[in-house]
Amino acid sequence: MGPNYKWKSDFYYTGQLKEDTLQGDLIFVGRGDASFSIDNLESLIREIQKKGLKKIEGNLILDKSYFGQIPNIIDFDDDPMRAYNVLPNAISIQSNTLNFKFTPQDNNVKIDVKPELNYLKIKNNLRLSNKNCVSWKQSLDYQKANDSFDDTIIFQGYLSKKCSNKEIDLSVTDNSRYFYEAFKYLWTHNGGSFSGGYWVNDKQKLDGKLLASHLSRPLGVLIRDMNKYSLNLMSRNLMLTVMEEDLKRQVTEDDVNRFVLNWLGSHDISTNNIFVENGAGLSRKTFINVDSLLEIMEKIYEHPYMPEMLSSFSILNEDGTLETKMPFSKVKKNGHFKTGSLKNVSAIAGYLVDKNKNKKILIFLMNDKEANKSYNFQKDLINLAFESI
Repeated sequence: MGPNYKWKSDFYYTGQLKEDTLQGDLIFVGRGDASFSIDNLESLIREIQKKGLKKIEGNLILDKSYFGQIPNIIDFDDDPMRAYNVLPNAISIQSNTLNFKFTPQDNNVKIDVKPELNYLKIKNNLRLSNKNCVSWKQSLDYQKANDSFDDTIIFQGYLSKKCSNKEIDLSVTDNSRYFYEAFKYLWTHNGGSFSGGYWVNDKQKLDGKLLASHLSRPLGVLIRDMNKYSLNLMSRNLMLTVMEEDLKRQVTEDDVNRFVLNWLGSHDISTNNIFVENGAGLSRKTFINVDSLLEIMEKIYEHPYMPEMLSSFSILNEDGTLETKMPFSKVKKNGHFKTGSLKNVSAIAGYLVDKNKNKKILIFLMNDKEANKSYNFQKDLINLAFESI
């Protein structure tokens, strides 16, 4: 799609506009922008209200028909509220996550949440401890209450007194309701009137008259965030967007492997050892071997968009997932790498400039029950590649 591609989101309306009142429904059409934020939504609302519309008598319709049917059950692991588990969606706001901040305060733990949603309730059962702060996430337990009309999240466990301002992003609430509640709050907070409900359309694009549009930042900018910080939602949405733009029809993640293998084959890349379940690689089925990955990385280096792709890889001991890695090595700042880890899997791959200014591709893939212990071995291999002639 090119580095200047931008995701487009629109507000349409049905019915009639009479003075400051919409006698009809407001339609939000999403096209997979995983970077769409609360601030973006408020900017659109202010743009609409500046045109004179203040009162909506109908409902909010969320048009998600850009993608096909998306799974609604997370079965990857036993932590479905973690941000990496958020499922792809044509409409996303704040990556469908809330930011929870924990601060030791006197004899209690203070919990702050952003953005604040009126229907979300927090039950704080956290206690302070004298343990060190290294494994604070492992001491934190959270779950949703099943018997509450409003969304309620219960925090239990411990936070060390030595911790300060620890944060975690969690996906607590249904994607559609999150968008609706955020819209309702922002619409009224900015001086409008709205008491309608919402419903979701995922079949076909609805007819309406355009009110306001939002364009995301360019893909060349967003892909840096996606790769440097391993943003799974953005990666999965990007994969589906690529397919929809190419095939011009509703697509699902069931189409991903066929699409990717066809594309690789058309670029003379062997596909015998590749299976891709989704755009993020968050999968127990996805696989690739070193030879196939090497072919792909060589093609990247030969491509006209190579600078944009390489700049999206984390720089060793500089930023992204590698910001604090190998601080005392001569290699730091000389390697652009992408890391990957799952249970029983550890991987790193990227581009290295060695001490003689030679450019190298380095790939390490390990599948083993003790793969998580391979970090020192990876460091040794990277140092060796840097020093070798």
